[in-house]
Amino acid sequence: MKPRIFASLATYFTMALLMPRPSEQTSWVQRRGQCGSWGPEYAQLHDDVLSGRAREKYLVIEGIEGLADSLSLIAGMLYVAVLSGRALQIRENVPYSVAYDKPNIDWRETSKSSTMTEQHITLRTGGPLPVDEPAFRLLYNGSIEELGGGADIVTMFGNVGVINVLFNNPVYKVQLYKMGLRPETAYGCALEYLFTPSLSVKEHFRDEIITMTGSSMKIGIQVRLGDSYLRGGVFEEQKHAEASLLAVQHFFECAEQLQSAFRQPGQNVVWLLISDSLDIRSLSKTAYGHKLLVKLDEPSHVAGMTGQEQNQAMIAAAGEHWLFGLADYHVVSSIGGFGRSAALRAQTWNTVYKLDVYQTNFLQCDGLNMKPLTWDEIANTAPFV
Repeated sequence: MKPRIFASLATYFTMALLMPRPSEQTSWVQRRGQCGSWGPEYAQLHDDVLSGRAREKYLVIEGIEGLADSLSLIAGMLYVAVLSGRALQIRENVPYSVAYDKPNIDWRETSKSSTMTEQHITLRTGGPLPVDEPAFRLLYNGSIEELGGGADIVTMFGNVGVINVLFNNPVYKVQLYKMGLRPETAYGCALEYLFTPSLSVKEHFRDEIITMTGSSMKIGIQVRLGDSYLRGGVFEEQKHAEASLLAVQHFFECAEQLQSAFRQPGQNVVWLLISDSLDIRSLSKTAYGHKLLVKLDEPSHVAGMTGQEQNQAMIAAAGEHWLFGLADYHVVSSIGGFGRSAALRAQTWNTVYKLDVYQTNFLQCDGLNMKPLTWDEIANTAPFV
């Protein structure tokens, strides 16, 4: 193969910086060591279905709402596809391909024959777990083979995770354990199998990636005030008035306490802040700039944008979600699933501490006074996992 010709030395060194280090070029199984060995076999099945060497059976996923909600559905449905021998495809109602590369399977939706049978299923579009939905019951204690009545194409629509549901199924939890998966690792394993950050994400977060993959103690802080604080929301005057460090100071105090409790001798410390409020981002950078990683871009909701604006919103959201999973400890807001789901990508135990905005008192964040969230506490909060 001829060597690639780079347009300039600057481009060359930029690309070199963003390429994985040798230790990162191993397979997703070897890198984590805790995802099992099912991946190559499923990749072969997926390729056989798409190429016509195996029966064409598809599970098409269409997530709704924001990125975290959609990723919860996609991650669980990967295992439904694996267990039922279907090729997983993702309908890009938001531009996943802009933010993510495809390390193991090409999950983009393809055209299908008009003669194929298809069944549409809506699992959840808000509210509690859809316990009365027949498809949900099949995942919980029935047979996945019956999903969609055995149609060639099953299209799943919604914003709910089903990993915890599958690990309660008396048959499939045994299979998942034999595959090498565990409830606390399955979500992160699914995302690593399906997605790696695209070059656009790596370029946008170049400095943050370098820092978050280093040897420092890394603490992720997520402050969520609500969707109305995102660009395109409402109540502009209220947004600026309420978004103050006074309302969220305890998030940073918790990070300080985690740093005091778990920092190793001589270890540098970095905090990563993600927030739906630009005011919080800006004020925090001023207050903690010496140790704080934070983007000062205007936060946007990927579901509320179109065109190039949506592409940029997707790059920003996917990049911060991925970076947050690189932290050693996580301080998250009690509302919304973005911070919790990003923390689950780390596949670690006892690292997630939950706080409320405007909380006036809280126990010390040290793992003894304030306990970190358990897997069930994370998994059983909307959008669920």
